[in-house]
Amino acid sequence: MSNPALEQAIVNKIVEKGIALPVLPEVALRARRIAESPDSTVQDLVDVVAQDPAIAARLIQVANSAMYRGAQKIDGLHQVIARLGMRTVSQLIVSLATQQLFKATHPVVKQAMQEHWSFSAQIGALSHRIAREYTKLDPDQALLAGLLHGVGGIPVIVVAEDIPKLLEAPAVLNELVLSLQPRLGVKIMQAWDFPTLFEQVIRVAGDLAYVHDQPANYADVVITAIAQARNLTETPDGRPITAASRLGIDLTVSLIDQEIDDAIRALSAGF
Repeated sequence: MSNPALEQAIVNKIVEKGIALPVLPEVALRARRIAESPDSTVQDLVDVVAQDPAIAARLIQVANSAMYRGAQKIDGLHQVIARLGMRTVSQLIVSLATQQLFKATHPVVKQAMQEHWSFSAQIGALSHRIAREYTKLDPDQALLAGLLHGVGGIPVIVVAEDIPKLLEAPAVLNELVLSLQPRLGVKIMQAWDFPTLFEQVIRVAGDLAYVHDQPANYADVVITAIAQARNLTETPDGRPITAASRLGIDLTVSLIDQEIDDAIRALSAGF
């Protein structure tokens, strides 16, 4: 249930603690710069990733998952980049580094963080599959959009450690996360200088009734992924979910299979 006064109190607390805009990890920032520079080499990207062994190991694990698996198993960063390309690898690094933002100490908050990331990983994996099989959109952009659709929930969960009433009411915390993550998520994307497509996804990801008159976009993909993950086939008022219809996806048929489960495990590993 909406509680504007409580929501504003949470926002004020977030600003007070200085956590309104989580900082994207340095390895992700450097990887993006390298991928965007026409003068960069594969070795430049390898050198950056190698400085973060955890990210390097996770990158190899994801590259060997069913989303990207080739004829031979990958066991080195050069192979990862040769198979996937610098742009895709830089996007994967951003996706994996984002997990480092999910930190907590209190058991209730830690559990909320884990569930939030696991759901984001599921939406990312489903978004990749949907974009790849049902659209001409970039599957890796869709993966990142799915993973980041709830990034605005991070500050809300973090600040909950300082609010005893929220620690005693996980359901209320979850409602606050869902309510505030679009507002805060857009600010985070702007601070990170991400393309506007990510802002659009974050703004409407929670709206199953989202309608527009343009070709299918990343918001359609993420909304459909969310509906799939939550086993929803219609809007709360009983109408069809237009995003799924636009993509030609029957929501009564699950897309979650071994490939998706494998991708979720790879994205969630190490949390």
